[in-house]
Amino acid sequence: MMYVLKNGYVLQVETGKFVLQDVYIEGHQIIKMDGEINMEGAQIIDCTGKYLIPGLIDMHVHIKNNFATYFTAAGVTTVRNTAGSVIELLPFMKAEANNPIPRVISADRLIDGPPGLWGDSSPYNININDPEVARYQVRRQVKTGADFIKVYGWISKEVLEAVIDEATKFNKE
Repeated sequence: MMYVLKNGYVLQVETGKFVLQDVYIEGHQIIKMDGEINMEGAQIIDCTGKYLIPGLIDMHVHIKNNFATYFTAAGVTTVRNTAGSVIELLPFMKAEANNPIPRVISADRLIDGPPGLWGDSSPYNININDPEVARYQVRRQVKTGADFIKVYGWISKEVLEAVIDEATKFNKE
């Protein structure tokens, strides 16, 4: 599908200024932004008096299915889920570009130390005091599909060092 967004004020991210422009889109990709674009066969969308900005990224969320579309409705096209269940979020993480939910980058269970800032271990956090268990947990999370590893406040220095060392082997933050 081809679209031309006509007469919108487009944010120039380098300068922070808005410029009256047309935007040509093919599929899900912006192809061209210019003062006047006329493409044969493109659907025209009149953006007169409207402001066009890049998709926003929310760097700290805990997303669930029943409210995911609220992010995209507010212009947030990517979220960074900072702890949760990657298994639960895999449909989001592998969704097609035309899905009405944001792109999801996610950690799995946060790794903490006992007694755990959020209490006992749960599906969303795990309290570890053994560096080898921490290494195993990092490998499990990477295999499950985690984009990064989250640690938390009660983690010991030895466990933190093991998490960092193991995550580095998989090129994970």
